Amino acid sequence: MRPEQLSERYPVLYHIAWRGSWPSIEENGLLSTKELLRLYGKSEDEIFPLTWKRRDHWVEINCPGRPSAVIRDQKPMTDNGLVSALPNNVKPCQWYDLINSMVFFWPAEERLKTMICARAYSGMEHDVLVVDTKKLVHLVEGSIRLSPINSGSTYRSYPRDMTLFKSIEDYPFEERWQKQKRKGAIAEVCVKDGVKQIQEAVIQVKHGLAEDILKDLGL
Repeated sequence: MRPEQLSERYPVLYHIAWRGSWPSIEENGLLSTKELLRLYGKSEDEIFPLTWKRRDHWVEINCPGRPSAVIRDQKPMTDNGLVSALPNNVKPCQWYDLINSMVFFWPAEERLKTMICARAYSGMEHDVLVVDTKKLVHLVEGSIRLSPINSGSTYRSYPRDMTLFKSIEDYPFEERWQKQKRKGAIAEVCVKDGVKQIQEAVIQVKHGLAEDILKDLGL
């Protein structure tokens, strides 16, 4: 796949953030869980238990001189689901660690709707970032990885391994487009570590409950 194809087929991407987190994201960048914990001065011993196992609830973190931040839960994943989906040589803890080293964007509106309207999250308020794909590629092309599945969910235990995430150039886009069309060709756009200058690519930020955000976005 060519970088320009990504922005042509998916002109905008969506990121669901914790309510009220946009000012901090605008100042510090959109960071992976591991990088956010480091920003907040957490030691590797403190980071390990938060990133190598499933979080069944959101976690608030604090640091002197910074506003409190929230690390989201991982309710859509389970250890048993990962055991079924991963090869024998990959443990669930390795998958959690991998997931926690990236930030994720939904490239299709249908996937945004599915996630934000999920029973576990529909009653919560969110900050949804609408991102210009072309600008994001310009900022962090080398760190972008694409996934054909929702890598943070085991509701459907699609097989996966540590090579799931492909660079733009290595992703089999045309093959998947012919079979899956727009919604299924790319499930996730991911960025290793995060996007420090995310404010340069954000078109708009929507705040509120799922139904209000989707209405504002015309979805």
